[in-house]
Amino acid sequence: MRGVRLLLIWITIGLFGSICPVSAAVTTFVYRSAETLHDTRNGYDMALLRLALEKTRDVYGEFELLPSPVMNTTRVLKALQQGTYPNFIIKMSYSPEYEHQGLLRGGYELDLGIVGYRVCYTRRALLPQLASRTTLAAWQLLSYGQGTGWMDVDILRANEFLVAEVPNYKNLFPMTAMGRFDLFCRGINEIPDELAEIKRYPEIVLEPKMMLYYDLPRFFYANPRDSAGLERVEKGIRLAAADGSLQQLWLHFNQPGIDYVHPAQRQLFRLKNPLLKDLRWAPDQLIYNLQTGRFEQRTAHQ
Repeated sequence: MRGVRLLLIWITIGLFGSICPVSAAVTTFVYRSAETLHDTRNGYDMALLRLALEKTRDVYGEFELLPSPVMNTTRVLKALQQGTYPNFIIKMSYSPEYEHQGLLRGGYELDLGIVGYRVCYTRRALLPQLASRTTLAAWQLLSYGQGTGWMDVDILRANEFLVAEVPNYKNLFPMTAMGRFDLFCRGINEIPDELAEIKRYPEIVLEPKMMLYYDLPRFFYANPRDSAGLERVEKGIRLAAADGSLQQLWLHFNQPGIDYVHPAQRQLFRLKNPLLKDLRWAPDQLIYNLQTGRFEQRTAHQ
């Protein structure tokens, strides 16, 4: 009997072992770490990446998300080009140069248009002078701080703004406080994430009357070696958009910024982004309409 029992055990192991692997492969993805202790700008990016991977787990299998070393935008781009980390998939503002350099771009714009609405930090002592400016020409006479490698630099300069480039994101705040430039403009969705940093500089305030808009689409980019990983993420994003979980995640991260800056009370100036002339939008692209407070399909004129 003992021999029969052992035989049955081995037969059972053989049968189930042929259809149930001991362990499934786990795919590693790397996300971009924050640049500073109080920097939470990448929270939405990481959450969206995780959501997309979870939506595709049944088809593609398990995954792990690991942080990259702390890097500024220039170093991030270099690591992406060199394929330094496996499935290093990061969000960057659209530029045709990235694809000319061989990087792969996803097709779905991740911020749903909100980051194109820009409000500006300034120093408190400058507020009386700014209050009298009501034309775009008047705002163009001021100086603007931006990070080195940010697409905003080229866009603002193309619209005849004076821009100072700063290599380290963290340094933009004390330089604003010291008056090294007049304004430091951010997407309205980025403001809540930076309030902790702003509190360190009592001289800095948010200018209350003006808002710029320029189309600033952001996509996930990857090294060509990681095309399968990027394809998985893109499929996951569309699944999330279809079931509404993308919109829920977007509102969680972005509604606080909309509420904080009171866009309806601001004078809006629209600028052109000359980098977008060859961009083709995905036919299923969603945007958030700031005027109606609803998600809509992007149209040709938007």
